Amino acid sequence: MEKSPSSEAIVPTDEFYNEMGQKYEDAFGHDTGLHNIVTQFLTLLPQTAPVLDCGCGTGKPVAHMIAESGRQVFGIDLSQTMVELSRKQVPAGIFERCNMLEYAPPPSTARFGGVVAMLSLFALSRPELESMAQKFFRWIRPGGFLLLGTFGAEDCENTSPELYDKDGLCAGGIEFTFMNQKVTMTLFTKLGWNRLLEGVGFEIVHAETNRFVPPPDAGSDDETHYFVIARKPPAV
Repeated sequence: MEKSPSSEAIVPTDEFYNEMGQKYEDAFGHDTGLHNIVTQFLTLLPQTAPVLDCGCGTGKPVAHMIAESGRQVFGIDLSQTMVELSRKQVPAGIFERCNMLEYAPPPSTARFGGVVAMLSLFALSRPELESMAQKFFRWIRPGGFLLLGTFGAEDCENTSPELYDKDGLCAGGIEFTFMNQKVTMTLFTKLGWNRLLEGVGFEIVHAETNRFVPPPDAGSDDETHYFVIARKPPAV
């Protein structure tokens, strides 16, 4: 019997994702829109470009697709269970347990040709999201690309007006049911995400929304994804 959603909303932690494990991939791994945007992103990268999967989860589908394309994939995740699943499912990749806020690229790589942050930033505060945008820009080579998968605050039905910051670009404490657990998220609006990335130096080259309906037994709300591909300008 599936457990009913918890009535108390939490900010997801590594323990939450450790308990989830393979169930996450079973529920969300068939997202066609996600597969399509990753495929589009990979067409923009040189074949030799190393790619970081920031919040790699089980390794599928994102890290697996990067490895299947012939590129070197690195992955980080806060959950040790997820890292172990990634190592098993994508043996060609290099994965480590790490808080993305504390991560430093390996010296042998220096900078990545591409970075993917696919639905992995929901537990961060606004200052932490702003910090990660700066880190993504530093980690990517000139001419490289970022793929961001997230939600727009205005696309979540539980985003009430009082949750927005004064500038109207970000909202915190948004409740969402995910894998039978009520969680809270901080999200920028779609305009806010664009301004965040452009503010650190990226150029937005593509953006789209895509509706994903999880299977009933996932115990999760429907999701309106906001996918952004952004480019770090080439060195002058």
